[in-house]
Formats: sequence, structure tokens, C-alpha cells
Amino acid sequence: MTGSEVVWASHLVAAGLMISLAVYVGRSHSEKPLGRLFVCMVMAVAVWVIGSMARLFTLDPTMYVVLTAVKYLGVTTAPIWFLLFVLRYSGRDRWVTRRLVTALFVGPVLTVLVVLTTQSHGLFYAEFAVVTVGETAVLEHGRGPGFWLFAAFGWGLLALGTVLLLLTAIGQPVIYQKQSSVIALAIVVPWIVGIAYVFRGWPHPAVDPTPIGFAITAVLFGVGIFTTRLIDVVPVARSRLLDALDDGVVVVDADGRLLDANATARELLSDETVGTDIEVALPPELDVDGGEHVVETEAGRRVFRPRTIELTDGLGRNTGRVIYLDDVTQLIERERRSVLQRVFRHNIRNDLNVTVGYLDLLEERVQPADREYVDRARASAARVVELSEKARQFERAIDSQDGRTTASATAVVERVVEDARGEYPQAQFTVDLDGGVGPVTVIDEESFRTAIENLIENAVLHNDAAQPSVAVRVVAEDDTVRIEVADDGPGIPEQELTALEANAETPLEHGSGFGLWLVKWTVSLSSGELSFAENEPRGSVVTVRLPAADVSSR
Repeated sequence: MTGSEVVWASHLVAAGLMISLAVYVGRSHSEKPLGRLFVCMVMAVAVWVIGSMARLFTLDPTMYVVLTAVKYLGVTTAPIWFLLFVLRYSGRDRWVTRRLVTALFVGPVLTVLVVLTTQSHGLFYAEFAVVTVGETAVLEHGRGPGFWLFAAFGWGLLALGTVLLLLTAIGQPVIYQKQSSVIALAIVVPWIVGIAYVFRGWPHPAVDPTPIGFAITAVLFGVGIFTTRLIDVVPVARSRLLDALDDGVVVVDADGRLLDANATARELLSDETVGTDIEVALPPELDVDGGEHVVETEAGRRVFRPRTIELTDGLGRNTGRVIYLDDVTQLIERERRSVLQRVFRHNIRNDLNVTVGYLDLLEERVQPADREYVDRARASAARVVELSEKARQFERAIDSQDGRTTASATAVVERVVEDARGEYPQAQFTVDLDGGVGPVTVIDEESFRTAIENLIENAVLHNDAAQPSVAVRVVAEDDTVRIEVADDGPGIPEQELTALEANAETPLEHGSGFGLWLVKWTVSLSSGELSFAENEPRGSVVTVRLPAADVSSR
């Protein structure tokens, strides 16, 4: 077999193996992003090899340039697909942005345009000449500055991808180290062959031997796929593990510049660009040395407690710090439940003490005139039952919630008011419903309904007027819905409001009922707001603001 035949055969073998790998991976792993990137990478190499082989069959400079442009569709994009493959493989997905990918592919477009027009300016190829390699005539050319510019671009991407690949392998299990070694070797072999050809003219300046190296690459890729499950099993990189945390992690260098941040932290940063001053990157209201930072997300309200961990080297010198944003949302909810239990126990204890006291008197005085004690005992017991039922409903709603739901504010208010008219015939109810009110987002529709019931019930039962007046209004406000319950009673006791605002029960601040706590927590868990004001000329106005549901996404 002549030298020319060896070159052609190596091209055919390399192209055939690459296309076979692309077909296999495409059919077996097309649903995986890593599999799709692998297919793009090996198909780019196949185009590279086919274009390189086709050039060997022409001595016409114009046709040679056209075939070179076809070849460079693969030559210029293969390093890009390799880098994207490595970023996905190593868990650095967040680096792959639309802006980055667009910028990377500007290079191939410009290179192909320069190649197609090189005969007019000589920036890529110049001085074409026919030479003989063995017994075969081929076209030889000189290289212009455009070629070297692309070479730096392509080799730079290959170097970056290889370094990232090797860094990923450090500290990983053996199987991932084998995978990384196979990939790195598969890239390095044709890379070395290409460098030898460009700088040493090996084996001949007119014959590119890189496809021979790609034949070895194809074999190594096959080994990686069939023996180390290259596409199926990939390393869970440190960054991927950090991104899985609910807590935020921000890494800062000794000069106060942002080095890294996981997915949770990036949602909180004002600027997540690496190298940005951390004072600029962090929201101005976030105190890294304490306090609480509240963030509204699509999933609801999240609360973080920041703390800083200093980093030092082996000599005790400061090398930076880690800002750890502890997600305490669930902890705070548990604290609220603890408050709920304390309120519940306190009210049960007081009411049962009253019940027991009256029952003791009943035992001593059984005359008909003393039936009022029985009635009081029954009323007290009924309050205990009602209180426990409300607590049970609220606990059940919290325990069973798996997200948010939507509810019609107007429908709920209309239904609750209609029920209240039947239960409290002595009261006068007025309802004002804004026709433009849409659904609201709440943790649970039953809890929402119960909260409105409690507001209306409080407005009636704690009213000292012979005919209590209760006005309910529902209004749409931008991205929220406002629900107002106004009465003409004596107003909400100051100790009730103090206890609610403190978000805790103290020995000196015991709320007399559970209803307002239920309303407060329902509104809070729905990412809403609860406020109180005095009514004119007398009474209270309780306002609930809830987020309007995004009906366009439903």
C-alpha cells in the first residue's frame, strides 16, 4: 500500500468510526444533554476528516478553498463542542450561557468567511503550488495570519477543556478518573499530530495527518463509551453538589472579590460575575454577619440567616472567606408552630380551669337556680372544642401542603358572608366586590376560607353593639388582592396586637383567642400581608393582602 493510499484509508477509517459513534450515541442517548453534545462533537470531527480527504482530489485552488471551507466547518466547531461537553460532564453547567455560546460560535463563522475569500486577500492561505508526494500530485499553500489566529483560538479551547477535565478527575472515584483519562488522551493524540504537522511539516507540508490521530480518537471514545459508560455515568462535581443545597454558599477571595456561588446564592446576588467586589454583588440589605434576609420566590417566602467563615492556609494566613446563607425557612415555621402550641395549651388550660371551677360549684349547688353554672361550663367547653378544631385544621393544612394553590377571593368571601348571615342574624353585613378581582395564591383554600371566617366571626362576637355592623370589601391592587373586614365594635385589644407583632407569646402578652394567629400564619405562608387600623368613627379594620395568581401561566 502506497503512502497516499495509507492517508486516504486513515481518512475513511476515522470518518467511518466517528459517524458510527454519532449514530450509536444519538440513538441510545439522545435524551441526555451530554449525549447530544457528544454527537455534535464527533460529527464536527467527521466533517473535518471528510473535508480534509476531499481536498486531496483537487489541484484547482478555487475548489481547494471551497473544500477547505467545508473542512473548517468541522475544524472550528469541534473545539467548541468539546469545551461544552467538558463543562456539562464536569457539572459546570452554569458557565454555559447563551451569551457565551453565541460568542464562541462567532469565531467559526468569521473563519469560514475568511477561508472562502482568501484568494482575494491571502489572510488564510496564499501562494498555492502543485507538489508531488510520492507518486501523487497535491496542492500546497502558505499560511497567512488568519490561520494562526484561528489556531490560537482552537488550541486555546482544547487546552481549557483538557485542564477542566483533569481538574474534575482529581479526588473522584476510579471510574471517573478512567473516563477523564480516556477523553483527555483521545483529544491529545490528534492535537499533538496536528501541532507536528503545522510546526514541523510532518509527514509532508501538503498532507494533513490529523485524521490519522482521529482514528485513534474514535477508538478511545468507543472504549470510554462501552467500558466506562462515558455518557451514562458522569461525576457529580463539587459545584453540582453545592447547587443541590437549599442553603446559599458564596466564596470570596482575600481581596473581597466574588470567586464562586452556588445556585441558591446566585438567586440572591445583585451581580454574580466572577471577580465582582462582594459589596457590589450582595444585596445592600443583606448583613453577612447576622440578622435575617427575606426573599420572595416563586415557591414562596424564604428566610436566610447569613454567617461568615474565614479561610486560612497552612500558615494561618487569610485566603478568603465563605459566606454561608443558612436557609431557616422551615426552622421559623417550626418556631411558629411552637408558638401555636403554646397559645393552644394556654387557652385550653384557662378554659378548662374555668370549666372545672364551675363544675365544682355545680356539684355543691344543684338547685335549679344554679343552672347558669352549667350553661357557663358548657359554653367554656364549647370554646375549647372550637379552638382545638381550628388548630387541627390549620396544622393539617400546613402538614399537607406541597406548594401553592389558587382560590377565588370573591367566591370565598361571598360564601363565608352568606354563611355568617345565617349564623348571626342579629348582625348587618355589607359586601363590596371589585369586578376585576382575579384568583389569589394561597397555601390552602380551606385555610384561606377559615381565616376569612375568623375575621368575620371576631367582628361579630367581639362587638358590643346591639346590631353589629360588618363591612367586607375585596379590591384588586396591581399584583395583589386586598380584602378588608371593618366593624363598629370596641376594637382589637392592644395586648392582642402586641402579641401578634412580637410573633411570640410571653407571660405578660397572652392573646385571648386563636383566630387572629390563624389569620396571621395563613397570610404569611401565602406570602401576603396582614395589617390593622382603626375604623371611623369606631371599630377596627383588618386588611389582608394576598398575591394575585398569574392566570397567564395556568
